[in-house]
Amino acid sequence: MTVNTVSPAIISRAEFNRNAGQTKTPQLVRMDFGNLVTNGGFDTDTDWTKPTGYSISAGVASYDGTGVLYSKLSSGATSAVFGRRYIIGLTVSNLSASNISFGLATSSGVTFQDTTTAVSSDGTYTHTQVADETTSTISIQNNTAAQTFDLDNVSLYEVDPSDDAPWLRLPYGYSVGRTGMIVRDGVILHPSDYTEIKDSGQTWIKPIVAPGVSTEFSIWGSTA
Repeated sequence: MTVNTVSPAIISRAEFNRNAGQTKTPQLVRMDFGNLVTNGGFDTDTDWTKPTGYSISAGVASYDGTGVLYSKLSSGATSAVFGRRYIIGLTVSNLSASNISFGLATSSGVTFQDTTTAVSSDGTYTHTQVADETTSTISIQNNTAAQTFDLDNVSLYEVDPSDDAPWLRLPYGYSVGRTGMIVRDGVILHPSDYTEIKDSGQTWIKPIVAPGVSTEFSIWGSTA
């Protein structure tokens, strides 16, 4: 797997052309990448399966201790792909007792896949694992029936298996190179802000700053 570094900073389409030695603007295609969990910030009371005791309100998901042991709050089906490695992030607050577990689960959200991470105090946590199903969900489980806690900022990104850093996979044959650009939350990134990785016709973009729960990436690339 080779790493392609690009410089200097790309400011405009005209400069794209000069850098690449082209006289015509390349045919660039916009490819959007974002959090693979819908409504990971719990902005609305949608997209999550809530057993007894769980609720979503005011931008958080909460468990009030009235449910049964080992019940799971589950996301809708993610676009995780079988065999690829992912990182899950979430923030836990107001945890009253014991611990909670989270990880990728089966498409029904009933059974965890392989591994989970258990947390026993407030904070922001991550968990990495390989998807066993293409239609995986994210599940968060109470490990004591009477405990209480709040959840926020749930995210899911594919990661580079070599270092578990989030990366963004471009469609086969596409790249950014010297003619494209990457826009993060409305700001054009300097090439020093990301690494472009190529292998056998596939390209990945690895940002230096990991994406957050609502980061917006627009990647403009081409097959040229």
